[in-house]
Amino acid sequence: MHPSDTGREFLLNETALRKLDEPAAADAIGRPVRINGRQGTVVGVVRDFHHRSFHDAITPLCIVTGINWYGRCAIRINAARLKPALASIESTWNSIFPDHLYKYDFLDDRIARFYKADHMLLKLVQAFAVIAIIIGCLGLYGLVSFIAEQKNKEVGIRKVLGASLRSILWLFGREFAGLLLIAFVLAAPLAWRAMSNWLEGFAYRVEIGAGVFALSVLIMLLVALVSVGYKSVKAALMDPVGSLRAE
Repeated sequence: MHPSDTGREFLLNETALRKLDEPAAADAIGRPVRINGRQGTVVGVVRDFHHRSFHDAITPLCIVTGINWYGRCAIRINAARLKPALASIESTWNSIFPDHLYKYDFLDDRIARFYKADHMLLKLVQAFAVIAIIIGCLGLYGLVSFIAEQKNKEVGIRKVLGASLRSILWLFGREFAGLLLIAFVLAAPLAWRAMSNWLEGFAYRVEIGAGVFALSVLIMLLVALVSVGYKSVKAALMDPVGSLRAE
């Protein structure tokens, strides 16, 4: 763009070029256009890039300069010389614009602010997930303790008759396998719907594949194994004579 430009020359992105019904950038160069009430000439076309968050699709963009509009600039800095570079920039700014406040921020911080609400939502979901897992573990442990007490005599008889440790553990495991299956069948559609609704807020989204639910099943089984395993093994290894006498 011309150094003496005062807002009469425009740089367009590819999306804006398509809005002008121009098939090629070369055909648009030099074309006079009127954008937002300002008359100018197209002097260049840049590739589409994201200037907003991924919540929004790429929109038509017109880049224009104006001497009276200068308020900020972008500077690439070597991270190894960050402090001296910032000090030099501030010194230069204050020497040229002594009456204007000097402020700076980093591009990665600006990008992070695009997704501040998403990060807060993620932390909230993680916190509730941890609470739900703890409550679930306590519930499973209490339930297996109750079932072990109810099946005390049955376990003793089975062991006297030669039942193996595996069969005793399966006696407890099948009680929870059905419950876990029912819980997954009920929760999976709700989780899929909730995730789909959240992803609809993004112009560019990933698809929810079967791998997500497969991983959920594995985590659920692991949590159940940790919660139920200890009490089940303890009940399976108890002295059958003592349990039968107690009954």
